[in-house]
Amino acid sequence: MAALPPSNTARYKVVYFANGHQHSVIVRASGAHSPSGFGTWFDGLMTILDPIWSELSINRVDFAASGSDIFNPVTSGIEGNVYGSGTPAGLLHPQFLAFQGRTSGGHKTRLSLYGVGVEENDYRFNTGDVAEVDAAVTYMQTTSPYAKGIDGITPTWYSYANTGFNAYWQRKERT
Repeated sequence: MAALPPSNTARYKVVYFANGHQHSVIVRASGAHSPSGFGTWFDGLMTILDPIWSELSINRVDFAASGSDIFNPVTSGIEGNVYGSGTPAGLLHPQFLAFQGRTSGGHKTRLSLYGVGVEENDYRFNTGDVAEVDAAVTYMQTTSPYAKGIDGITPTWYSYANTGFNAYWQRKERT
């Protein structure tokens, strides 16, 4: 299978602050979409996961059209939104939550976010482990035109979400 360029689809980049650091997540879009539609969709996902977030705030949303590598700020309606509460122990600062799937075109896709405040000993939230993760998986499996694969096809999102600790952010926490 030939690799596709990163600019193969339109992309939204959400820049957010969680656990003392700025992060970003890129979400692919296809078909009819708009910044406000994206804001509504992303707010829905974050609201479902709200009980398991440590405090997380949205700084800005950028957009790059299909075929472009240039991201420009857009107004989506979620700028300034705050989700979750509290600050996790320093040990949990580099923890991420990752939803994964595959498109019918064979391309893997992943949506990862930092700021999760719930531990999981086997590094995977399986169905039934955490109700909010189950609801988020269902939300991603049933909503569109967002969270697409690099080929623009809606992926089949796996019924679980992985979690772990990013080595880059682990090193940043060392003094």
